[in-house]
Amino acid sequence: MRAMTENEIDKLVSDSNWATIITVNPDGSPYAIEATPFDLEGEVCFMINPNGTTKKNIENSKAVLLKYTLAGKDLTVWAGVSLMGTGGFVHDPERISKGWDRLGKVMGADYSEVSLKFVKNPERSPLFAVKVREKTGRCSAKAGEAFEY
Repeated sequence: MRAMTENEIDKLVSDSNWATIITVNPDGSPYAIEATPFDLEGEVCFMINPNGTTKKNIENSKAVLLKYTLAGKDLTVWAGVSLMGTGGFVHDPERISKGWDRLGKVMGADYSEVSLKFVKNPERSPLFAVKVREKTGRCSAKAGEAFEY
C-alpha cells in the first residue's frame, strides 16, 4: 500500500463514472449522495437535486469532499481517492449548457432538450461544481510499482 501520485489520482478520477459527494449538515454531521462526475472547465461537476439536502448544506458550509473508490473482486487491487474543495450550484446559462453537453458525452445521451429547460430557468439549475483544492489517494501498489487497474 502506498500514496498515489497526482497522475494516478487524476486518471482514476477521470475514469470513474460514480463518486460520492459529502457535505456537512448544519449540526456538523456528514451527508453523502452519489452521482456521475464530469469535468467542466477544470472543476468536478455533477447534475444533482438543486433543492435537496446538499443545497441546504452548501448554504451553510461550502466545504465538499468527493470520494472515489475502486476495488477488484478479490481486493488485491484497490484504490481510494479523496478530493477536497468548495462547491456550489451554477446559475450561468452558458456553463449550464456546457455542463449538460459534457454529461451527455459521459453518459452517451442527448440532453439538449433538458439543457434548454435550465438555460431558460437558470436559478433552478442542477449543475453542481466543485473547485478542488487538495487531492489524496492510497492504492494497493507497492512502493516503486505502477498502479494499474
